This record gives sequence, C-alpha cells and structure tokens, in this order.
Amino acid sequence: MSEENFKDIFFKEDYFSELYCFNIGYEKCESGHRFGPSLRENYLLHFIASGKGQYRIGQRTYPLSSGDFFLIRPNELITYQADEEEPWEYYWIGFSGSKVEELLALNGFSKEDHIGTIADTSFEEKLLAFMKADFFDDSQKLVNQANFYALFASFKVAAKPTLKNISGNRKKKYRESFLLYVENNYYREDLSIEEISRSLFLHPAYFSQLIKEELGLTAADYLNLYRMNKASLLLITTDLIVEEISNAVGYQNRHSFSRAFKKRFHCSPTEYKEKN
Repeated sequence: MSEENFKDIFFKEDYFSELYCFNIGYEKCESGHRFGPSLRENYLLHFIASGKGQYRIGQRTYPLSSGDFFLIRPNELITYQADEEEPWEYYWIGFSGSKVEELLALNGFSKEDHIGTIADTSFEEKLLAFMKADFFDDSQKLVNQANFYALFASFKVAAKPTLKNISGNRKKKYRESFLLYVENNYYREDLSIEEISRSLFLHPAYFSQLIKEELGLTAADYLNLYRMNKASLLLITTDLIVEEISNAVGYQNRHSFSRAFKKRFHCSPTEYKEKN
C-alpha cells in the first residue's frame, strides 16, 4: 500500500490522564478491505471521508457512508469492511484516559451507541491539520491537546448528554463554582450573593435555594462561615492585629467583624488568640 493511501502515527502521552490521544491515522481502502473479527486494546473513532462500508459489533451491522463515524471500545468484538464498489476512506483517532466513558456520555454516547454523523463540514480539513502536528515537541502539547478536544467534541450521537443524573450533575457544578468564587473573593467587603448568582446566570432566589440544598446552609451563611474560619486561622498563625484581620476577610468595620466572630466561636477575636 502506498504512503499516500495509508498513514498511522503513534505518540506517547505523558501529560494528560483523563482523556488523551495517542494515535491518528488515515487509510484509503481497497475494494472489500476488511478488518476483523478482532478485539482492540483502546478506544478508536473512525471518520468516513468518502465511500461506503459496514461496521459490525456483536450481532449488529451498520451500513455507513461519507460523514458518518463509528466507535470502537476496548475488548469489543468488531469487524468493519469497505464496500466492493465504493470502498471507503477514513481517518481514525486512538484515545484513552481515566474519564473516557464519562466524556463520551457528555457527547451523547450510551454503552449501546457506536455510530453517528459529523455535522461539521470542515471536519476533514481539521483532521488533516491535526495529522500534520508535531506530536513529539513538548512545547506543542497544549496546542495539540486543545485541537484533539475540539475534534473529540464533534463526535456526538445525541442532542443532549445521556448522564443519568444530569440535574444533579449541574447542581454539583454550580455548588463547586460557588465554593471557588467564595474562596477567591471572600476578602472583598462588597462581595454579595447577588453578584455570585449573576456570575452563574442564575436567579438569586433559585441560587440561594440550590446552595441550601447542596450545602445545608444558605449562601450568605457559608460566606460568613468561610470568612470566620479564615479569620481564626489568621489569628493563630500571624501577628496581624484584629483590625487588619477584619479587613483581610472582608470587614471594614471591626465591631461588625467582632460580633460575627463571637457568634461563630463564642468568644472575641482577642480571647480566641489568647486561647490558641
């Protein structure tokens, strides 16, 4: 087979673990060319650039043509074969990682899904560009990974993710975003729950209800708890005076800070420092 009709590139990945590409290839198949029955060790996605063929997994056979793709999972018995009259040419991407199934689910794949169609008309052009990348230059790792993610995102089989608990998953993400927001902004006196809810594009009332469900306390109570815990740490690990600590955790008024601190720890900041 000529080099023009076949290309298979392998490269070891040392930087990414949840989802990474280790192989990309291309083949312009001869009439009736067949692979299998066989098992593969890793995940492979094949994109059909032109022609026809069929993909068989277990007892199911799928006729496929230009624009379609098929997924091979590890240790599944598969066979695929080019059409006799219009043999296909295809590209493939080999990938692996600890979060592959979860990320496939985000693209609509269930365990029973193996085929789909690429809607992006420029997809082959992007694949060709990816194949020309320097996979052995560490300075290009992030660029190559970003391009791989963009390609991976095009392999969809449903309009919506198929994760069983998508509502719970979304709530978890909102909760984690709220915790990060507080962690990185607690020192601001002007920080408000309304501001945080706007950053998540949520109505303040719904946001407050969601946080209460997820954390067991209101968003405002959590913010105050975080500030007080941070203040207690500063009291016992630094030589800052109470007023400085008050300012450091978002209180410009020392008396308001002392009241909030006493409510949390049942003693004044000065007494807390002396005890610890």
